[in-house]
Formats: sequence, C-alpha cells, structure tokens
Amino acid sequence: MAQDNVDVVQGAWDAFSRGDIDAVLEVIAPSAETRVPETLPWGGTYTGPEGFGDFVARLNENFDQFSATPDKVLGADDNHVIVVAKVKGRTKGGATIENRAVWVYQLREGRIADAETFGDTAQVLQALG
Repeated sequence: MAQDNVDVVQGAWDAFSRGDIDAVLEVIAPSAETRVPETLPWGGTYTGPEGFGDFVARLNENFDQFSATPDKVLGADDNHVIVVAKVKGRTKGGATIENRAVWVYQLREGRIADAETFGDTAQVLQALG
C-alpha cells in the first residue's frame, strides 16, 4: 500500500511537471484539502480537484515561469507520503525565486485526500517585494 501511494504522488508530480494538470486532478479526492501558507499571495485552503485547479491558476497569476521538481518522494507510513521539492520561478515583476518546499500528503483509497506545504515563505515574500 505505501509504495502504491508513493507511485500516485510521484505520478501527480510528473504530470504537474509536464503541465498535465488534468492528470493531477484525477488523483485528488473530491473532498481533499490542499493547504498553502496564508502568508503567500496564492495561499489558502483549496478543496477538491476544482480547488487545486484554482491554486494552480493563482500560481500562474503571480509567475511568468514556475517549476517544482521533487528531490525526494518518501513513503512515511501506509497513508502518508512526503515530498521534498525544489521550487524555481520568475515572478510577473521579474524577481526570481529558488527554494525548497516540503509537501505532506495523506492518501485514501489510492487518491490524495489531504496535502499541505511548508517552505521558506519569508524568502518568497522578499522576492515578490
């Protein structure tokens, strides 16, 4: 079960990297919550696949270029997967951002049921400044 969950999350990240957001949305449960620190302009709690789509749209409103590439995808237990990712971007204002983020996922029945990210929001806010 744990490896299956790792494969689901890795597949979602691979799809995100290709720009295939529809493939990402397929593995997000209807009641899933995606939580991003409120201090960021795109922060908040997003519900279900539609909410995740809103999150991506808000990212795109703030960046001309954005990429997030996992360095590690780790099964923490039977239901949790942790991703350590490198985030790079160029804001609409021309500033560049490069840092790491940690995502913690909970999966149920082969779908993402909960996701939360942690990162250096102060660095991001400074670059946006």
